[in-house]
Amino acid sequence: MARLVLRCHATMDLVSEYPTLAEMQAVPIFDALGMRFTSAGDGWAEITLLAGPGNQNLYGIVHGGAWLFVADSAMGGSLGTVCAPGERIITGQLDFRWLRPLEGDRLVARGSVLRRGRTLSHCTIAMFDAAGRQVGSGSGTYVVQAATA
Repeated sequence: MARLVLRCHATMDLVSEYPTLAEMQAVPIFDALGMRFTSAGDGWAEITLLAGPGNQNLYGIVHGGAWLFVADSAMGGSLGTVCAPGERIITGQLDFRWLRPLEGDRLVARGSVLRRGRTLSHCTIAMFDAAGRQVGSGSGTYVVQAATA
């Protein structure tokens, strides 16, 4: 039930509740690609990307690298919801599968923490089109470094 309540929060509420998401969203490539955190809770985060000229390849479809950036960011964001302030989250490995073409102008990525370890953590990603059809899935391994003074 808590997840439904959190899904109704405005983006600003999300980033104020989870400072790591605010820091991630402030990176200029988020705006450049047309993506933002749209929902989050402890151990999960959701990013929505709007398809457009800034993230499409020469064929007019969302570039595969943009999909991976969104997937990595959603998984890293999910981990950021359970990390201490100042801890660094660094991608160690990504695995991704495209399941079907994106239809419509919206790509929604839902990252979840599978296991939070002391230094290595594991996350999963599920990606959906505007109609709610799953279009991609994957996983990632992340190194969590202690906050520096």
